[in-house]
Amino acid sequence: MSIRIQELKDKLLPMSQSIQGELDPNQDEGKNVVSKGLLLFRQNLVSNVKVRDDEVTAEVQDVTPVSLELNLLFPLLSKCSCPKGSWCRHQMATFFMLYNKVGRVSEWIQNWRSQSQPATPEAQSLDDLMKKHGALKKASDLLNERKTRGNTPEEWWQFFDSLLKKEDLELLERQPYLMDVLVQNITKRFMKEAPFEREWKPLYQLFATFYLSIEIDLFLQKRNVELSREQYSMYDFLLGEMEDAVEKLSIHAMPFSFDPYIAFLKKQTIEMSDSTENSTMMKAEVYRFLWYYLFKQKSWRREEVTRLEEQDKQDPTFFNVALLHQYLLLEDLNKASEVVDELGTELVAYSEFWLRKFFVGKRYEVGFFLVRNILSRMPDHLETLDYYEATRFVRWFVRILPMDWLMEKDSTLVNELLLSMLPYSFFSYNEYLITAKAYREWVELQRYMNYSIGEMEGMGLRDVTKEAPELALPIYYTGVITAIDQKNRDSYKLAVRYMKKIRTIYKKTKKTDKWDVYLTYILEKYKRLRAFQEECRKGKLIDA
Repeated sequence: MSIRIQELKDKLLPMSQSIQGELDPNQDEGKNVVSKGLLLFRQNLVSNVKVRDDEVTAEVQDVTPVSLELNLLFPLLSKCSCPKGSWCRHQMATFFMLYNKVGRVSEWIQNWRSQSQPATPEAQSLDDLMKKHGALKKASDLLNERKTRGNTPEEWWQFFDSLLKKEDLELLERQPYLMDVLVQNITKRFMKEAPFEREWKPLYQLFATFYLSIEIDLFLQKRNVELSREQYSMYDFLLGEMEDAVEKLSIHAMPFSFDPYIAFLKKQTIEMSDSTENSTMMKAEVYRFLWYYLFKQKSWRREEVTRLEEQDKQDPTFFNVALLHQYLLLEDLNKASEVVDELGTELVAYSEFWLRKFFVGKRYEVGFFLVRNILSRMPDHLETLDYYEATRFVRWFVRILPMDWLMEKDSTLVNELLLSMLPYSFFSYNEYLITAKAYREWVELQRYMNYSIGEMEGMGLRDVTKEAPELALPIYYTGVITAIDQKNRDSYKLAVRYMKKIRTIYKKTKKTDKWDVYLTYILEKYKRLRAFQEECRKGKLIDA
């Protein structure tokens, strides 16, 4: 950026106030714009940000890429190429990108949300008194401070209970669009109580994030708080912290003093999996994570298979996910096939963890087994998602697959898989067909998607024209008719350009007689369009 931070800060302050005044935190529209803008920002989908004087230009990679302009002096005069007329999530995401340079986005959101929740006089007076007299504390705080972390896993768990009692979990219900920020803040406060010894900190981090995953999920389930797919990002954060902890633990061999803690975690995992109150998705994510990374002994995994096979199926989906997970870890693909049939379409919804771990871990045969079984279930799964969610899922799904390995293993499977995910997989399928030189299928795909010739030229039409010119003819035929039917001078020039492409193809294939027939037909059909006839003469398609 060509603007200094202080200058940017001076410009963003009035802009921030203007946005906060425009977006009502009590209205769904305002909440959606802020939450979706925050998601785009946190996923690093804002790019090419350029600040020039009082104007900002940027691009946002949404379901459909958009470009926008922000007016720093008059934010409501900003423009975006998306259909929304007013302040949109793309402008919000770009604002967050800028604001992150001069302040904390989480604080901005909390300030915006607090507009509709003024503190009561009693609360304000108490807070002022607490600030004025730093040593003054509530009686409940004094009682809680007497509790120590202890030196056993059971004492750690009780200590976490005391820490969680200090937290206002109802904020998760009152401000669901801030859920990921709130959970991150709770986790930071838990981590402030970590042991001083370096080797114990990762274990404490693993315990704390596992505990929070269970208890926060339990709270939300009891309050019947329905989470959107975006709000599930808080579990991604907690799992990320757990993964970070496990990576640190794996650097050195774990001391024997850790054994009772690992055994306690294993016991808690089993108790969590038997719970009917925790959500299936959370249980499945945490269960699979710990059994993949931490409980690696084959004897443990076989014992867990026996336990699962003998227990009552109170939560059939979780039971099948857990059992399939154990079979995949043990690479017993015959038994895994039986569970896949039981799981049905749900296999796709829960496939993210497995695909990521097994392909990244180069356990390709297990990953290939999953892809083969996902293929037939993919269309039904995509029907359960809206367009935005389906596009995002397919984009991730294609990116995680080792395409080179799959192409060598079974190119037909890759073709069928990408075909089953249309229209969401269009760009990946388009690239695949060009790479595979499947030009006839490529032309059929373009007819299905109905893109313009200008767009197709950047997606492979030049390759098709060069390698299989006769297949490109129908596309240019359609382009000529479409352009002429628009009946304006620019469209006539475009039609002439496409006709020249057709002439070149006929010359290349030595079928100039067919070009003469085609030209005669077009000129006769549109003989009343003088401007078109004139453009044909200018383009030297006919004599002057």
